[in-house]
Amino acid sequence: ELEKGNFLKRVRNYIPILIPLIISAIRRSLELAEAMESRAWGATKKRTNLYVLKLRREDYLFAAITVGILALAIFVRLYLYIPRLWELLAGTV
Repeated sequence: ELEKGNFLKRVRNYIPILIPLIISAIRRSLELAEAMESRAWGATKKRTNLYVLKLRREDYLFAAITVGILALAIFVRLYLYIPRLWELLAGTV
């Protein structure tokens, strides 16, 4: 049935086959391009290397301050009286 008729009729007969084929080829090419880009295909710059981060003095200072604030918050919660919101609203304080 694809080969019957004059030239225009044969071209029209192939259209239902060619359109999905073209769409599939375009989708595949986009997937391939994305995969190549994610693998740095054709990159001109030299690749970078992973380096290990080391803690500096500022990092230790930040950690100490954070632990200090946490310890202060726990101390205040356990040993100092802070009225709760519902106590303030109820007027029982």
